[in-house]
Amino acid sequence: MDWRQATESCAPPVAVWVLMALVGVLGISGVAGGGQFVLAPSGDIIGLSTTLLRGSPFESFLLPGIILFTVLGVYPLVVLYGLYRGSRWAWPAALSVGAALIVWVLVEGAIIGFGKRFQYPHLVQGIAIVVLALLPSVRASLSG
Repeated sequence: MDWRQATESCAPPVAVWVLMALVGVLGISGVAGGGQFVLAPSGDIIGLSTTLLRGSPFESFLLPGIILFTVLGVYPLVVLYGLYRGSRWAWPAALSVGAALIVWVLVEGAIIGFGKRFQYPHLVQGIAIVVLALLPSVRASLSG
């Protein structure tokens, strides 16, 4: 079902729209941030230094950039499309997006330390995505 064709009585709940906003913002920022790391693996383009990566398995930001671009960029945008279309697969996919963001922030914190840039807001965003996806109204609206 396409939400654009839905009638007032079967329009998605507000929680679905908020979920779509959070997933969409994540996708856009993931593509932008990951793309910057892929273009400049040194991190210079966004004012980071590879010294942050000392003691990690990474010598540059290239591999983290590729992961960020795909897992937290392109994938959330695909999930956003599924949420917008009301696809059944979008509900578990939205949960996985939130879980992936939480794992990303925790691993990032373990590698470079907590308190850097957008870690805490992104952690809250990941938790919010999971909580919203678990709401009965969201699950019901996406179960067809």
